[in-house]
Amino acid sequence: MTAPFYALVRMQDTRPKVVDGLKRTNDELQQKITRLRAERDRLRTDVQQLVRGVHVLEMENQQLREAADSDGVVRVLPVQHWPSIA
Repeated sequence: MTAPFYALVRMQDTRPKVVDGLKRTNDELQQKITRLRAERDRLRTDVQQLVRGVHVLEMENQQLREAADSDGVVRVLPVQHWPSIA
């Protein structure tokens, strides 16, 4: 009884319209995933750079505190030039 149904479906050889819509939606979502992954990777790199900067500032702060504790005079550390993050 089901054989005539499948034969009729094969004869029509067309996909339902809903399948085309779902394919289009799937393609759009795949592109969005690709963009979001690229943005995530960029943000990870930015976070790593910020963490390094904070670490350097913490070390400099610690050095200043130690220098101030020894004789009560705060000495200015040499200026370090950082590359611009752009």
